[in-house]
Amino acid sequence: MDWPVKIDLETHEKVMTFSSLIKRFYAEDVLDVVPTYHSIAVYLCKTTAMDEFLQKLKVAVLSFSEEPVNRPNIISIPVCYDELFALDIAEVAKANNLSIAKLIQLHTRPLYKVYFLGFLPGFPYLGSLDSRLHAKRRKEPRPRIAQGSVGIGGGQTGIYPKDSPGGWNIIGKTPLRLFDVSSEPPTQINSGDFIKFESITKTEFELIRIETQSGTFQWRKEEYHD
Repeated sequence: MDWPVKIDLETHEKVMTFSSLIKRFYAEDVLDVVPTYHSIAVYLCKTTAMDEFLQKLKVAVLSFSEEPVNRPNIISIPVCYDELFALDIAEVAKANNLSIAKLIQLHTRPLYKVYFLGFLPGFPYLGSLDSRLHAKRRKEPRPRIAQGSVGIGGGQTGIYPKDSPGGWNIIGKTPLRLFDVSSEPPTQINSGDFIKFESITKTEFELIRIETQSGTFQWRKEEYHD
């Protein structure tokens, strides 16, 4: 199927619905189905014949439904915006003629759609960043961005699930672990979910970090309704 090459909720809903359809009806043929903003990558099993699978997909297109197969969740992500963690928050606020308090208010206001996970395992690409927070990527990427750092790159915001190089502007940090290979499932966030950032203090950050390390932290989720 062809979808418009753009980032919007309507297109992504169709992508997610069709991805779910492939997983549901053709699980024996595929290793993985990866939705993105406006396309789907399908990884076939070695035993799957490409031509036969494409014929099956034609059948899927005819039975395609606009109704979502699974209800997404709203996932609360606590973030400390203190400058101890928010390396670039003052610079981003100044560039956009905002106070730091206003920047935090704008960043925590929306529900962010998780369009897909990529770049790093568990890295969520999020939509709906307020245009007043847009910030160009840094001219010189940092060699190491700490796990849990929340950044802004252009018109997008996201969370680094592990230590890595990166060029996004860092405006905060979450004490949660977004990706853990020793857990099942390894991530609590899926494509199609929504994220709600919540501002916390340094003291709250440390308490949640301890709960996360001990495995006692309870993720806050609720089902999303239109």
